[in-house]
Amino acid sequence: PSEFVDFDHSLNTAIRKLRTALDDSAENPRFVETVARRGYRFIAPVAWSDEASPLAQTIPAPEHGQRRTPFIVATAVALLVLAIAAFLFRRDRAAPAAPLAGAVAVLPFQTSDAQNEYLSDGLTEVLIDTLSRIPELRVMARATVFQYKGREIDPIRVARELGVVAVVTGHVRRDHNQDRIRVELIDRDGTQVWGDTYFGTAADLPSLQTRIAQDLALQLRGGVGEERRRFVARRYTRSAEAYDEYLWGLHAWNARDRPSLYLAIQYFTHATQLDPDFAAAYAGLANTYGVMIGYGVIPPEEGIIKVSATAQRALDLDPGNAEALACLATLKYRNLWDFAGAERDYRRALRLNPNYATAHQWYGDYLRSRGRFAEGRRENDTAYRLDPQSTAINGSMCWSFYQERRYSEAIAFARRAQAINPSPFCVFRSLLALGDTEAAFRELEPMKGPGGSAAEKLITTYRRGGENAFLRHEIEDLISRQGQDLTAPVNIASVYAFLGEKDLAFAWLETAYRRRISILTDFHIDPAFDSLRSDPRFDALRKRIGLPQVDIPAAR
Repeated sequence: PSEFVDFDHSLNTAIRKLRTALDDSAENPRFVETVARRGYRFIAPVAWSDEASPLAQTIPAPEHGQRRTPFIVATAVALLVLAIAAFLFRRDRAAPAAPLAGAVAVLPFQTSDAQNEYLSDGLTEVLIDTLSRIPELRVMARATVFQYKGREIDPIRVARELGVVAVVTGHVRRDHNQDRIRVELIDRDGTQVWGDTYFGTAADLPSLQTRIAQDLALQLRGGVGEERRRFVARRYTRSAEAYDEYLWGLHAWNARDRPSLYLAIQYFTHATQLDPDFAAAYAGLANTYGVMIGYGVIPPEEGIIKVSATAQRALDLDPGNAEALACLATLKYRNLWDFAGAERDYRRALRLNPNYATAHQWYGDYLRSRGRFAEGRRENDTAYRLDPQSTAINGSMCWSFYQERRYSEAIAFARRAQAINPSPFCVFRSLLALGDTEAAFRELEPMKGPGGSAAEKLITTYRRGGENAFLRHEIEDLISRQGQDLTAPVNIASVYAFLGEKDLAFAWLETAYRRRISILTDFHIDPAFDSLRSDPRFDALRKRIGLPQVDIPAAR
């Protein structure tokens, strides 16, 4: 409203005329290169010359025999740089809604009512998920931004800490059945680029979320074309009650403990009953069931059916649902042993949503299992860059070092990530692999608690009877907890392998094979089973599962 832009005399027009005069091309430049969303730069080679150019011949020779051509070129370049700088400065001041490049962080929406926390958290997560589908836009993952929940937000500091160009903040207020949602997009220099307030009833909430995502996409990318609109306008549900149940499901799912997982199943299931076409709720169910299989909460034979059905239903309703696709890929990899199908689904999921950190993490695990360690490391690194505060991703990073026999790096990484992933067992295992048993048990000391914790019992057993006594006690404990932890057979086999009791180790591996326990697909790269490698039964089991023969990295 306050600015008039004369396009006939704009920088873009001047550069276009300059290219015409130089017979240059924007697509294949020889002189002036376009730097996306930044400006232009001169790229032709520049060198000092003693030979007079046609331009120099028209200029009187300066005193002391110095040529003025370098001075003229330098002056022209300086003026061009100043013009570009002035243009960018004016553009940023006059048109703050210009497209932003790079990464953005959607910070946890705030609410003044603790009863509506599920609503503010859920809206934040849905917005992250929706925006992350926009091509070429990097969106920081949930675990990374939720470290700022409940803290006073300084957009400049947050943008600097996360390395993003802008942050999205929001406030949710619900009075009876009326919702008021305030959303702001703030540049890394603290300037408000855009802001708006949305009003509606609980019934309007699903459509409000879509409007917010579309408005943000318009600001972040300078317009939403048909391709981007397809990503942004992801339909959740028209049922306000189903949407509310879905947000409660996300709230429970993110806790990841056993009671919360069962609670998430209840909420997601109720959401699908209220709206049988609610794709995101089916994807939530698939992910929850998938994690319950991996954590040993439900048996694979039960979980496989549930994950397959709910993930496929989500994909039937929303073929672009990367979460459901990555979940299905992990089921194929971990439990169905359809490795070619798993890779196909992982790749498609990451094409649909390259910002989905969990898919990068799970794909990295898959690649290591196939012996493609360098590729797996790249995927893990990508997951970590997208979501450095994720407990699961930090744990996966540590175990990836361990499986590659990079024990010192595993220990160093785990100690750096102690605040995020406080479990010491990766360090414990790595120290045992290095032969430093005493140091390994010192790692368990901080886990000792009142009333005799499991860690304290392990330490006491070790102090009284040594390493073998500890290992025997660990086997007894694992066997007694099989009902609570269905992954126990693989862990029991690993302890027997430590003890050198191969027959018992293979017997428990056979049990894991019959039950299709998820972590069995890593047994052939796990250092815990190195003592079994020379036994023909090791390769026979590997082939039955369909795992490749892997060149195990030398221990570092």
